[in-house]
Amino acid sequence: MSVNPAITASSRKHRRPWLLCGGVLTISLMLVLSWPAPPPAAAAPLPPVAVFPLQELKRDGSDVNLEFTNWLAQTLAAAGNEIIDQRTVINFMAFNRIRTAGYLESFYLHRAGEELGVPLVLLGTVSQLREQPLPSLGLTLQLVRTSDARTIWSYVGHLSAADVRRPLAVGEPGSVAELRALLARDLLEQWPWAQIRELRRASMIHLDSVLLQPQYVRPGEEVQVQVRLRSEWLPHSAPRIFFLADDQVHAAVRHQDGSYRASWPAGDKDGRFPVNLMLEWTHYNRRETAALGAYLVDGSPPLLTLELKGEINGDETPMFRNRLLIQPRLLVPKPLAKWRLSFEDESGHTVGSMEQPGNLPEVLVWQGMGNEGRLYSGTYQVVVEVQDLAGNRQRVSQPVELQRSTPGVALSAAREEQEIMVDLRQHDGRVPLDFWRLETWTREGRLLKTAEGRELPARVELALPSAEAGEAGAEIQGRLVVRDVLGNQSRRDLNDFFRTAAGRPPAQEAEEQPAGMSESWVDEF
Repeated sequence: MSVNPAITASSRKHRRPWLLCGGVLTISLMLVLSWPAPPPAAAAPLPPVAVFPLQELKRDGSDVNLEFTNWLAQTLAAAGNEIIDQRTVINFMAFNRIRTAGYLESFYLHRAGEELGVPLVLLGTVSQLREQPLPSLGLTLQLVRTSDARTIWSYVGHLSAADVRRPLAVGEPGSVAELRALLARDLLEQWPWAQIRELRRASMIHLDSVLLQPQYVRPGEEVQVQVRLRSEWLPHSAPRIFFLADDQVHAAVRHQDGSYRASWPAGDKDGRFPVNLMLEWTHYNRRETAALGAYLVDGSPPLLTLELKGEINGDETPMFRNRLLIQPRLLVPKPLAKWRLSFEDESGHTVGSMEQPGNLPEVLVWQGMGNEGRLYSGTYQVVVEVQDLAGNRQRVSQPVELQRSTPGVALSAAREEQEIMVDLRQHDGRVPLDFWRLETWTREGRLLKTAEGRELPARVELALPSAEAGEAGAEIQGRLVVRDVLGNQSRRDLNDFFRTAAGRPPAQEAEEQPAGMSESWVDEF
């Protein structure tokens, strides 16, 4: 005879077996004799159950506990259930590329029913498994019907050594393996024997193929579904076949190819709507359903914003020369079918565009190029257009200024005895200057003066060559270099400018140049 104290869920409480009677310590021992409960009697063999690998939750993540899974399968098989071989279940998961444990999508549940021939699938999670400092064990289970992906039974159990205290520690479980044996008894007591007996394997719907389209649809557009069934019925026993969607019942029409089809307009309400196949045997007073999939009704255009970051940003239009960052954003994330980026000039003509399928990139960079090459300075519209999978469109645009003109500086000079006062001022101050530099020297090459700065207007005092240096009356030559913060740069030859300022006639070679070219600008990029 073995001593095996019985533990049930209602009796798992801390009890104090120490009784003080008149100052004398009395130890009370209560031994309960128990034997393994016999498996429930069944008039017919029970339908098979596929036990899928259990997920074990750990602090550093989750994992698959195959050892616990095998123990659970063996426990249920010993109690009288028909359990599919674990190797068969693993092969099914490998063939269908199922990489998760603890749950299955409805698609794979139906496939498990068809390929494994099981009406029930057992899924679960080992929520706690610890040996030290006190053995403890936690388990959650779900018994799911493969025909309609419904959970018909669930179980949550937890047991630790602290819940099974014994006088003088006699018979206390000292390991997870011993706790597992106690948990198995509680599990089998709650196992849904009655529901399993009532489940008829013949009630499963065997789907051969399913076509539901489109997956994304706008309100009012047509939804079509087509299924093929592996089952064939005699005329007197054939069921009535319907499609259930959006709380509506749609009769299926059988076509010559053996498929069942139906179509209906999508409703006005946005949302995800499952589509189920229903078979109704009126003479048996029985219905069976199978999930086919779902379609998404989406009548809202994408909420799109556009942010432009040029080389100069302010309250006005961004300005750039070689690099513009384009950042489109969806305020409400949703999958996109395609997107398009284009650029329009001031007349509305598209000077450049590109189109790609899929979702928007985080950042786009425009270098001021069009379909025909480098673009000129001007104001352009940056246009982003998107289309979601349901066909809803959205378009946003923002202006940007492409600035590639060289910075213009106006010069004027006045002579005062032996000095020349040179005034510099900027024509257009919208683009700040990076620097300006004025250099002057004699014709013989002696440097007279160098002046530079970052802001205009400015005045430069230039002393004429002195007689003491032997250069009285010598010509002054010079050059002005200007660059703005965008990188536009220009150089200007000031030889004729200083001849005029000094009261001398322009040089002969300058007179031979075309009009307006005596003070020319040379652009550098």
